[in-house]
Amino acid sequence: MAREHWSWYEKFNRVVRTFTGPAQLGAGHPEAPDVRRPDAACPLCGAPMTEHVVERSADQHTASRLVCPDPRAA
Repeated sequence: MAREHWSWYEKFNRVVRTFTGPAQLGAGHPEAPDVRRPDAACPLCGAPMTEHVVERSADQHTASRLVCPDPRAA
């Protein structure tokens, strides 16, 4: 039963893709780097973003992490 539904779905997608084409990735225009004020406040803790650390991994499978400053250090 499930295989019948899947084959119908694949046929439907094949027809729809002839009109719509593949998925569109990106904004559709050249994008500039995201430039923000260095004194912008963190949306999580409210401290300036210059006091934060962004941890980026070498691989593309691990999400970046924003480390907020220690509030006890102030």
